[in-house]
Amino acid sequence: MSAKLKRFFCVMVEIVLILSVVLGAGLGYLLGDLSKIQRLLLTFSGAFLLTFTLLEIFPHIYHTDFKGMGLYVVAGVFIQIFLETVTRGAEHGHIHHKTRSIPIPIFAGLFVHAFLEGVPLRVDHDNHLLTAIFVHNIPVALILYTFLTKIGLQTSWVMGLIGIFAMASPMGYWFGQFLPESMAYPALGITAGIFLHISTVILFESADNHKLKMQKVFMIISGFLVAYLSLMGHNH
Repeated sequence: MSAKLKRFFCVMVEIVLILSVVLGAGLGYLLGDLSKIQRLLLTFSGAFLLTFTLLEIFPHIYHTDFKGMGLYVVAGVFIQIFLETVTRGAEHGHIHHKTRSIPIPIFAGLFVHAFLEGVPLRVDHDNHLLTAIFVHNIPVALILYTFLTKIGLQTSWVMGLIGIFAMASPMGYWFGQFLPESMAYPALGITAGIFLHISTVILFESADNHKLKMQKVFMIISGFLVAYLSLMGHNH
């Protein structure tokens, strides 16, 4: 790949990542505080992420020559658990803030979360990881936008914070370009752990009192099918 073509590809990846956040924030603007729709979108993304992780990332990382990939997956799970102590579960719909000040810890945790997801994109030769991040970012950005407006921040602050958050995954992608190849696949293993934890928590919380409503069942099945169909014909 020529340097010019590679640069064009990098720019397109960054645009797609930014667009996912813009789309999520736009849905938040149009829909308002409709928590039911937010939960359904989260349920869809959780099913999509779980299917993608099990059918795409796991076979990919375990067919490489890098040893101890399972440890990186476990590390990703623990990293996400730690981040959720900061974000208070915003990645899967739990976001509460009692004051009207800027929620710096929550925002910082979400930023780091999105940054880490973007790091292994350099080894995403089929753009499947990019698709998964795109799908995941939409409900997260929707929830973040709704939350920021709900606590009464000025529009300029809301747009500024959404803009900063939109740059998190592209910055992770840019950072990943400078990592040695020996670290690219471990970074993918960490992302797999992050996805695994988030997706299972989302799906677990989709069952209210261990009962699934038909709307959520439909979203789960839809997420599985869309992810599966998007991966059809791809063999490692």
